[in-house]
Amino acid sequence: MEKIEKILLSVAAIVFSVSIIGLTLSDAKFIFGLTRHGKETLATVIDTKSQDEGRGIVLHILTVEYTDNYNKTYIKNDIKTYKNLNPGDKITIIYNKFSPQVADIKGNHNRKNNFSAELFASFMIIIAAIYYYQEFKFNPNYWKFKKRY
Repeated sequence: MEKIEKILLSVAAIVFSVSIIGLTLSDAKFIFGLTRHGKETLATVIDTKSQDEGRGIVLHILTVEYTDNYNKTYIKNDIKTYKNLNPGDKITIIYNKFSPQVADIKGNHNRKNNFSAELFASFMIIIAAIYYYQEFKFNPNYWKFKKRY
């Protein structure tokens, strides 16, 4: 039974670590795409949804409409901010000129803060994996049953 628990715990740790690293890479692609290829434009808030995060903190999920340099109109419906905005308000956003559907509010640091936390967690997971690999390397009987006679 002990061996099965170790294997299940290891599989759960691997799945968790791969998902955290995947989220980190996804946020990195988003942030670096906007940083490198970002264009500013004005956007109009169409709709807002509020989500209570506890301790008096309210996250607002915005649906905005904006046009790119080629006068093509886009609607983005998952921009998150802590600012309370109403439909009809004008905001400055940054969009990726090669993928205009990728956009965020100018000066919004929510995704950067999440990226920093995810990057830290990824490094901690990698360090833990190296540590447990070293444990396994020096103790080859780590996964074997203890014989009971």
